[in-house]
Amino acid sequence: MLTNYYTLRALIEEWGPRLAGAVVVEGYSQHKGSLILVFETSEGAQWSLNASVQAPLRHLFMYSGSNRWRKNVVDVFAPLRNQQVAGIELAQRDRMVILRLTSGDSVHFAIYGPRANVFFRHGPNKTLSSFRGSNAAIPELRIAPPPPTPEEIEAHLSKGKHLKTLVPLFPKALIEELWNMTGPIEDPQILSASILQMLDELDSPKSLVYWGEGRIPFFSTIFLSSLGLEPEEFESVDQAVCVCARRKMAVTRFSGLYDPLLKSIKVRAVGARKSLGKVVLELDKPSRADLHEKMGHLLMAQPRLYTPGSLHVTVPDIISEGPDVLIVMDPNRSAIENAGRYYEKAKAARAAREVSLERLQSLQKTAADLEKLLDEALHLDTVENVTKFQTKHETWLRALRASPDDPDIVPYRRYVLDDGYEVWVGRNAKQNDQLTLRDSRKYDLWLHARGVAGSHTILRLRGLEDKPSKKIIEQAAAIAAWHSKARPSALVPVIVVERKYVRKPRKALPGAVLVEREKVVLVAPKLPE
Repeated sequence: MLTNYYTLRALIEEWGPRLAGAVVVEGYSQHKGSLILVFETSEGAQWSLNASVQAPLRHLFMYSGSNRWRKNVVDVFAPLRNQQVAGIELAQRDRMVILRLTSGDSVHFAIYGPRANVFFRHGPNKTLSSFRGSNAAIPELRIAPPPPTPEEIEAHLSKGKHLKTLVPLFPKALIEELWNMTGPIEDPQILSASILQMLDELDSPKSLVYWGEGRIPFFSTIFLSSLGLEPEEFESVDQAVCVCARRKMAVTRFSGLYDPLLKSIKVRAVGARKSLGKVVLELDKPSRADLHEKMGHLLMAQPRLYTPGSLHVTVPDIISEGPDVLIVMDPNRSAIENAGRYYEKAKAARAAREVSLERLQSLQKTAADLEKLLDEALHLDTVENVTKFQTKHETWLRALRASPDDPDIVPYRRYVLDDGYEVWVGRNAKQNDQLTLRDSRKYDLWLHARGVAGSHTILRLRGLEDKPSKKIIEQAAAIAAWHSKARPSALVPVIVVERKYVRKPRKALPGAVLVEREKVVLVAPKLPE
């Protein structure tokens, strides 16, 4: 209720004596949608009038002094400077506030509606300038009707129309208070009397602030029993409105910082739990490697039982002496070739399980770290605490912004290092090309065991200016050494270079690249714990 008619009327009554004869020092903006006019009274005191037309922070309040920033400030309405105030008024039964100057110029504050704005009419030709937009026009005044009679109320309600259209100056809170006073019975006589009673109370405004959940303020110039809260009373309407407006600005600023932060962490935490669940579910299933290998053994031992071109063959279980085993065959291959196919399946199943075990460790650490981060974030309640949290976990948060929302979309081996850094490792020659040439950034670090075959490894950085520590680089190098033919060695030389210095020669085999400006670190092959 900061910009309803009755609040503005009470503010104008308090501001009139203060601003009469004052001189406009300057007008400027240092927040989006917020205009500040600075006045100096004849006694030398300075007052600032803050007019915000930016939803959801529309308000009009004054405070002592001036707090103009040194940077990022835009001067507004330059012809206003050094002009003397003749007075400030509120349009008749409308919410337009008008600041009149002794020169005949005027400032019009329309702090309401979707096109809220501030207008300056100045000069001999009454040139119109607007705070927002170049072609804006001052809204036409819409004078509200007088209080309705019982007959008007009865006729209105009988048509199913809302009561607010009869008392357009009453905001939603006053309409709810009106119904709270009259009860559920729509008696026109009682409603008319209650409206008049409320108007009498509004003529003697109070300075009440009701504090809701999360210290969200709600201002009113009369008691509102419908809220079910005890209000805090201030010395003046001006002071109460100023407190409410500043608190709402603080809440909005907090939400602007906190909500995206919390959402980002929640999305990553849910994604990590989801990925971890998938891997655990996969590992809980019995491995098919032993079954595939058994079928290969049975075919190798009894190849004559297979009729070439058949889709399947039934053979005695000479290994475990169980019932006969039905084996699905490739009709275009011999029994021995089909046995080799099953051996390849067994090898692939074991390799996949090994990858899942490696990924399980990485995901368990990531999920645990994100849950801890989320729990801490859920307890943040002030802008100062959010800022401290962002500083404390800067590296982690930058890593979250650099990582995909769903870890499952990354086809490579993934490892999470200290401070949230990620390492991606190719699984084969084709993936090595894809990782190095397509899915890494030019400023990422590329690592590879020197002089031996191995996987391409990428240490993902947070930006062009990111400089990972020596410890982080050595951890990534140890992973690159582990995924190479040099794994049995005690120490392995590993190339470390920015990805932009890695290129693929024409007609080179998959995974083959040329490296320039390489540096080498000596590490023991090891995966992160």
